[in-house]
Amino acid sequence: MSKHVHVKKSTGVIEPFSEAKLSRSLRNSGASEDIIDLILPKIHSTLYEGISTKEIYRKAFMLLHRQLHALAARYSLKKAIMELGPTGYPFEKYIGELMRYYGFRVEVGRILSGKCVSHEVDVIAWNDRNKYMIECKYHNTAGKVSNVQTPLYIQSRFLDVKSVWETQEENQGKKFQGWVVTNTRFSEDAKTYGKCVGLHLVDWDYPLVGSLKELVENAGLFPVTAITNLTKKQKHELIEKGAVLCADLNENPELLDTIQISPQTKEKIIKEVENLCHQVDHV
Repeated sequence: MSKHVHVKKSTGVIEPFSEAKLSRSLRNSGASEDIIDLILPKIHSTLYEGISTKEIYRKAFMLLHRQLHALAARYSLKKAIMELGPTGYPFEKYIGELMRYYGFRVEVGRILSGKCVSHEVDVIAWNDRNKYMIECKYHNTAGKVSNVQTPLYIQSRFLDVKSVWETQEENQGKKFQGWVVTNTRFSEDAKTYGKCVGLHLVDWDYPLVGSLKELVENAGLFPVTAITNLTKKQKHELIEKGAVLCADLNENPELLDTIQISPQTKEKIIKEVENLCHQVDHV
């Protein structure tokens, strides 16, 4: 509903504020209806009697720029995760940091004793109530599908580890669950099997609540591969030095001194990293 204030046009004419005119202008600039619906209430909250149309449109298009930039950042986030390879270890570290963001204590790349044999586990995440054994299935090309063989294999390993966890005093009162996380997707058979045995499967769009897409967008943890001012080689040099997240460079910009870049490029990277680390605040 339009706020009942009068606005001043550039010609000096005073007229009632028209939400329809503002919506039409945003729409003509390429904004979707969802984005328009986000922008209008913010504009409403800034209106006052006699405000100029120039000021209204300046604020509206600043908000539009932020929304479109955030959408572009979300796309770059998916692409950047796809570029974490060639091995799966950076993805494992990334998932570990994601779980840490959500309040879990985390260990990456541990050897755990099962009842029968030992297992190399990608990520262990736990809090006071839950403990998860997380296996990561990374792919560096879109369209890859993890079939039912993957959860079948992981479930047997999880059950072997769980049989030991249940005997350990530190785990008393905790619930245990196996997870499999991929940056692409699972087959329908894999999802069905996961539901049947209680194995938690997470792919880019699955499950409906708690998909990898939702988890990473809410956390806003951009990997260093999202930085446009770095070459592919430089990105992987930083990953090898332990800098998987943009936040790692934000906290320790001196890591950039370990790769061959000019002072001007370093300054650009630092500014880009600061922007990416605060991107979610603008969504």
